[in-house]
Amino acid sequence: RKAPEKNRLGFRIPRPTELGYYNYSDTVPRRKQGELANQYGIDGFIFHHYWFNDETHPGPNLHEPLVNMLRDGYPDVPFALHWCAQKWIVTWNAQVAPDFKFPKSDVLQDQYFPSDEEKIEEHYNWLKQFFHHPNYIKVDGKPLFMVYQKKRGHLHWLPKLRDLAKLDGFPGLYFVAGVSKPHEHLLKVEGEEFEGPITAAEKQKERLFGNYGGKLFEKILAYPNPSDWAEGRSLEIPTWCVDKIEKDKKKVQRGREIAGIINSFDNTPRRNYTNSRLFTTGKPDEVVEMFRKSFDAALYYEACCFSDVNDRLSKVQKDDDRFILINAMNEWAEGMALEPSDAYGRKFLETIRDTKDDISKSRCSRDVES
Repeated sequence: RKAPEKNRLGFRIPRPTELGYYNYSDTVPRRKQGELANQYGIDGFIFHHYWFNDETHPGPNLHEPLVNMLRDGYPDVPFALHWCAQKWIVTWNAQVAPDFKFPKSDVLQDQYFPSDEEKIEEHYNWLKQFFHHPNYIKVDGKPLFMVYQKKRGHLHWLPKLRDLAKLDGFPGLYFVAGVSKPHEHLLKVEGEEFEGPITAAEKQKERLFGNYGGKLFEKILAYPNPSDWAEGRSLEIPTWCVDKIEKDKKKVQRGREIAGIINSFDNTPRRNYTNSRLFTTGKPDEVVEMFRKSFDAALYYEACCFSDVNDRLSKVQKDDDRFILINAMNEWAEGMALEPSDAYGRKFLETIRDTKDDISKSRCSRDVES
């Protein structure tokens, strides 16, 4: 509320309109949010999940909205959890009480992965109330569980969670890890970090999929961060997908990467005015068009670019393993919000609806120029 009306480039900082300022623990904003999602074709939500093992605040944190969702059923949409297994540090100009004592320099709360199996069981016993919910997203019966970046502690923590899920009647857990990298097919980036015989991205994939005692992660998410290599760019449909040569499509195997998209980004509300990150900010129509191009490319890629499309369509929707992640529904402090705002109205929501309709009606017919 206290953010300036405009950022340093003179563009309006988005503020909520229809839903207003709200406490997400309350039923009404969650219900309205779910209604918007269902109206405009958002297939589900990924909720941040915070679980710590330190002595300060062990167990779940900031969890009241999630628990309340189980009680009142809102938002009534498919959902999954994203474990932000990170220590909390003073990185957003956080204001703390005068008598607050940092356990470590600039660390609000630390993150540990103890080998104590009782603590892992405690974590799973809290998670399972969500896994068993009929709206929880599953792939082939496995609850989807995402983690923010990979940590060494995942090596023993996640397999134990998976084993506990099997004892609980599930075939396992469907793990996805976020990685700050460009999508291998949708965004070509030049630079030493992503070039060479074995790219840094390929090494990262090898660490994720090859050296973790088997396949720990089912997929990786090209995390929608405001990275320098993506600034000013939208995702693009690969030419081999739209060149109408069917044999070329068959040469490319569907990978394990999930496309992540930022709808807009301006963290002026939580940063110093002059040093804020203005990743996608400008005239509203230009920002929305960048988002449209990325969403169109990612959706067309997943729906139309591979020879297994008919096999995927034969699966019931709840078992489909094709995902696109948009950041975010209501991250107002960083200017990332699909919710209606004074700057964009409902344009992001309308773009999602219209793009899905266009691809569905076209039945994957597409020229390279599109």
